[in-house]
Amino acid sequence: MTLYIDISEFLKTRFCTGIQRVIKEFLKRVILEDFSVYILSYDASNQKYLALDISEVDDFLKDTQHYKFKKFKYIDIFQNSLEIKIFFEIDAVWNTNKKRKVLYKELKSHNFKIYNFIYDLIPINLPELLRENTKKNFPSFLQALYKYSDFIFFDSISAQEDYKTLKNKLKIMRNIPTQVVNLGADFIQKPSKMDKNYSNLLSTKYILFVGTIEPRKQQAQLLKAFDVLHNEYPDLYLIFIGKIGWKVDSFINDLKNNPLKDKNIYHLTDIDDSLLSKFYQNAYIVTYLSIYEGYGLPIAESLYHGNITIASKNSSMIEVGEDFVDYIQNNTQKEIIDILKKYLQNQYLYDQKRNYIKTHYKINSWNDFYNSIIKDISKEIK
Repeated sequence: MTLYIDISEFLKTRFCTGIQRVIKEFLKRVILEDFSVYILSYDASNQKYLALDISEVDDFLKDTQHYKFKKFKYIDIFQNSLEIKIFFEIDAVWNTNKKRKVLYKELKSHNFKIYNFIYDLIPINLPELLRENTKKNFPSFLQALYKYSDFIFFDSISAQEDYKTLKNKLKIMRNIPTQVVNLGADFIQKPSKMDKNYSNLLSTKYILFVGTIEPRKQQAQLLKAFDVLHNEYPDLYLIFIGKIGWKVDSFINDLKNNPLKDKNIYHLTDIDDSLLSKFYQNAYIVTYLSIYEGYGLPIAESLYHGNITIASKNSSMIEVGEDFVDYIQNNTQKEIIDILKKYLQNQYLYDQKRNYIKTHYKINSWNDFYNSIIKDISKEIK
């Protein structure tokens, strides 16, 4: 078979968390396969696909924010072929210039099978929290998926159920096979030179929050709670790791003007995988207070590193965290303060919980994730 993967949006955004983490881990493994793989980027100016050089993909994955491909060629993906052709959609393809209702129709007319990976239905369930282009483009993408997709992967039962609920609501009768494949937590690391400022931060007692700064993640609630906690625990630090997203001007302004900024409160944006792993390893407590998640990857990554993790009790996060996570219901300032103080005031309880996580938590690896997808694709095309 030949597998085609469009990473146009990944190349445009150059983010390194969430969906991009999934793409990176998948690509690291698929380029080693013995079947044919085309990694594609869409050239909107010429309305053609570029095939990226497979030998360069590994270099790109080591530096996704800065690497520029040197070798690529235009490719006609619709050329006639007797082999089985799979178009696997694992990127945020709803925002690409090549609209899926047009592309999918053409793919099907050339005997392609279309496989999709759906991370969540946030653009449908919580559109007010997203960028305008995502709100606009996602419904059209879903319509194309309902009409043409041959198989859909989901990262959680919660995301799959949201999909089924919407499908029933829209009275979509076409049956599309689905499968839940949980994401991994053991991301591949590479050694990196340690900046002295980071080294100093890693030696402090800090609360960690990993995720793009956006309204859905609720970083603002943690910031307010920390301001209160600092009066009682002046040696405590707060570290946010994540790019600045959308609709957060007010929060960013509050963060920049907070008197504790760059003293006890830090926001880091340019953190590679090796350094991110170190921040997980040295965290006192990790928090993830999202309103809704398709999966909640930072929860799994935190537990993989043996951390006490505080998360919101909604959507998929209970699936990911199980009984290893401390959950809060409403993300109120009081809830956040109370649960943090529970551990700050009781070292025995803190040690007991960490030992329980380290002893009993079983990770889902990225190898498991990758092998499950390839197995399902291979099974369906036989």
